[in-house]
Amino acid sequence: MDLEDISCEERAGLWDRPGFLLRLCLQETGQAFEEGCAEVGLTPRQFDFLFVLNGIEETTQDRLARILVLDRSTTGLVLGILERKGFVERRVAPLDKRKRLVRSTDKGRAAFARASPAAEAARARLFERLSEGERGQLMYLLRKISEPKPRASDHQPESSAAS
Repeated sequence: MDLEDISCEERAGLWDRPGFLLRLCLQETGQAFEEGCAEVGLTPRQFDFLFVLNGIEETTQDRLARILVLDRSTTGLVLGILERKGFVERRVAPLDKRKRLVRSTDKGRAAFARASPAAEAARARLFERLSEGERGQLMYLLRKISEPKPRASDHQPESSAAS
């Protein structure tokens, strides 16, 4: 990122916007990932799918969407791409014909293994200017910001012990 010819006045306020800074971080890690994965043919989002599927035998498409915090249509779109590449297989669930089961193929596991070093390089590139403590702090804060807010129904008032 070449910012030497950009003045502080031109950047004023923009660098105080978390969304802008998060986009820059995503650009940085995305570029590093794509450089390392050009021959594998995976995007960072597709890698996330294979990351999850690499750790489990099989799951429903709906559950995969929940794990990845994506809507059903986006999940179906990405799975369609991965399926055309031969990286995943989908089939109708035998006990519930409305559900689709998803699993990674041998080709998908091989693509995941080939892409994993690029994913690690992208992570290292993001963290290279941070100390170990700062890395932990950043991850803690990102998780804190990203974790779902509890629903009102999740908080049950404690029953009164007084009688």
